[in-house]
Amino acid sequence: MSAPRTRVAASFWSTPRDRVAAEADRLARAGLRTVHWDRTDGRYAAAGGFTAAEASAVTAGSGLAAEAHLMVEEPLREVDRWTDFCELVVVHAGTRDWRAALDRVRARGARAGVALSPGVEVPEVEPGTDVLVMSITPGHAGSTFQVDALATVGQVAAPGHAVGLDGGVTRSIIPRALRAGATWLVSGTDLVASKDPHGWLTAARATGVAPRRDEDVGAG
Repeated sequence: MSAPRTRVAASFWSTPRDRVAAEADRLARAGLRTVHWDRTDGRYAAAGGFTAAEASAVTAGSGLAAEAHLMVEEPLREVDRWTDFCELVVVHAGTRDWRAALDRVRARGARAGVALSPGVEVPEVEPGTDVLVMSITPGHAGSTFQVDALATVGQVAAPGHAVGLDGGVTRSIIPRALRAGATWLVSGTDLVASKDPHGWLTAARATGVAPRRDEDVGAG
């Protein structure tokens, strides 16, 4: 059986607001299927991202699927407005009532995901919960990719849930991420600004990836 194709989601965190809809359309024509909407409260993570209303409007106009990444201290208060149009809603482990927020996401008919910031211990989560490993500090778009995140990906990789990597993910990092066990990649500037987004997406969705090696997932 061939390996499953990697899910790729584009983040528009660093994209000028007046260009977001156009970039979503351009990437959709290149083969993108999912937009990754970041939302912060300015407390858990630096201010930035999108409101649910902004994200919903662009999603509806693009025809793309949507997922939400809530970098907020109280995710339970916010998940309903995102499950209205997102297939997946991700909240951060260690935030207030984060487990209840995951339960609420499921009750609303969406997939639930838990994000792990650098240095956060991997928690026990309900089977089937997607896991998003952060390779930068949340809210610090443009930061350098933290290689230690690949070890965390390897730690949480298992059948039954997607394992994602988010933060500083460039095309050059794709092979190492896939060998580490990632099945879901989130990329902002490197994908959105790429002159060859189709090639970027094709590289990320490669199948038959070689088995991971210690040097692929260990700290650099």
